[in-house]
Amino acid sequence: MADIQPLAAIRYPQSEQTALISPPYDVLSSSDKQHLLEKNPHNIVAVDLPHVPPKNAGPAQAYEQAAKTMTAWIQQGVLQRDSVPALYPYEQTYTYDGKTYHRRGLFCRVRLEEFGPEGTIHPHEQTFSGPKEDRLMLMRATHANLSPVFGLYDDAANVVTGKLFAATTGRSPVATAKLPSQDGQSQVTSELWQVTDPQVIASVQSLLREKHLYIADGHHRYGTCLNYRAEVAAKNGAALPRDHNANFALFVLIAMQDPGLIVLPTHRVAANLSGFSIEAFLRAASGQLQRVSEEFAGDGMDALEKCLPEYGLHAMGIYDPKTDRVVVVRPMERDPLGKISNDPALAGKSEPWRQLDVAILQHLIFDRVVAPTFAPGQTMQWAFPHVAHEVREMCQSGHYQAGFVLQPTALESVRQLCNANELMPQKSTFFYPKLATGMVINALT
Repeated sequence: MADIQPLAAIRYPQSEQTALISPPYDVLSSSDKQHLLEKNPHNIVAVDLPHVPPKNAGPAQAYEQAAKTMTAWIQQGVLQRDSVPALYPYEQTYTYDGKTYHRRGLFCRVRLEEFGPEGTIHPHEQTFSGPKEDRLMLMRATHANLSPVFGLYDDAANVVTGKLFAATTGRSPVATAKLPSQDGQSQVTSELWQVTDPQVIASVQSLLREKHLYIADGHHRYGTCLNYRAEVAAKNGAALPRDHNANFALFVLIAMQDPGLIVLPTHRVAANLSGFSIEAFLRAASGQLQRVSEEFAGDGMDALEKCLPEYGLHAMGIYDPKTDRVVVVRPMERDPLGKISNDPALAGKSEPWRQLDVAILQHLIFDRVVAPTFAPGQTMQWAFPHVAHEVREMCQSGHYQAGFVLQPTALESVRQLCNANELMPQKSTFFYPKLATGMVINALT
């Protein structure tokens, strides 16, 4: 069962926090960090992003300095710890495609579990050792969860958030901040409340107790918490007491059916290709893919992204930067990966996994069309733009020779595969917008 607990958070005491919080560490560059610190030297990135890029562990002194900074801020009152444990209702207001959304959830602590078929916490993507090494170095130094894991749960009637936000009626948020959206086209407003009523907390805990939790974002953070707990237990020489803080991770939990929850696609651009063109691609894919559209101009990429579902299951756009044109294709078979019997990477994969567009792109289009035709003897490289027009911009830069525009992964697919303990390919989902970092910090001591 899911064990949800309140926490006495470490927080900035002022209610206006726009210059103090930041997007998650893993979407920030060195210049992003510098810009945030120029706005306010007490911005959370001074602690949460000691090493850039955070894909591997940096020098030990970087994490030691982050810990010293955090300690100094607490001593100076820049950060303060709440005196009473609480659940923290959290709402993000944002605009996407001309529509305003309100996404509601809560900050809390969740008891850690090892992943497995009998558990109630489920990943949906694989993790890599480098990012976990970076986060573990920081966690060892600061003894804190600085940014939350993004978790989902099933609640068709939104009873949990209804109960929790009812307790905030008539109360102003304790913190408010605005951050640019991921695409830079708008702003995301984050608002935070504090609920300390024991009866409300107990009711929310009871409602969530029988839920399964699905990690939407923050797999590396969760894996780091598991590693940190194991280290603390090893130093302790015995199993940790049940209520030891290292047994918990900081989460934001949001219902899958929340009206403000949307999932956007993660597209691909590919490098190290030679001789790529739409015509050559279609010839190489003959018998496996069918063309289902006329060619579109590259400046219509965003419009194409929105209408891709109209072209059917697994339809995706193929972009050629040399001609600045894009065409829509889809597999000729309903289950194209089910026809492939000689690929060990597909052995034992369920039909829901084989139906993922990102799996079809990787194992049918990349492995069997693009790589052998346009990158023989080469190692393909790719990147993952979130917005369709970024596909064009990145390819036009000259570094990438082809772009692939995808439909979003359905939430139901995430749930099905999590429950079956199957991991999706890398960058299968993009839960928009990102959670803010710095509004709630969970002390592990």
